[in-house]
Amino acid sequence: MDKKYLIAIGVLLIVGIVATSGCTDSSTSSASNSSQSTAPPFKITDLKVTNGGYGDYAIKGQLVPTRDIDYLEMVTVWYDSSGAVIERNSLAWNMNDLKSGQKVKFSTNDYISTDEGTPSKVELLVFDSAFAGGDDSSAIYKTTLEV
Repeated sequence: MDKKYLIAIGVLLIVGIVATSGCTDSSTSSASNSSQSTAPPFKITDLKVTNGGYGDYAIKGQLVPTRDIDYLEMVTVWYDSSGAVIERNSLAWNMNDLKSGQKVKFSTNDYISTDEGTPSKVELLVFDSAFAGGDDSSAIYKTTLEV
């Protein structure tokens, strides 16, 4: 790839991150039926965790934006029965240009090594800025699902 294209992509990424970093809502709710101080700009329904066997776990659901959204990404954090983190997927799912009222089905798969343990719950976090998964406090939606 030509150097000027790499530089252009880098500049666009930086501009996008800077432009969206001041626009995030924050919420710290972690209940299974998240009650948050600021409602996220979407509704999530039909959340379901499935075990496909051999360490394969999936989270499926449907998301309906209540306004146009430029970008969303999901992060999953898997815990064993002792509460220890056994897997974290910092980019489990993402999508650009979601339209208000548009139904979006999502599915994310994670592999949990049997050496790490068996998950008993998973935390699903949603962010409205790219690569925000390192700071959980900036999640605009957060819920915990039993496995």
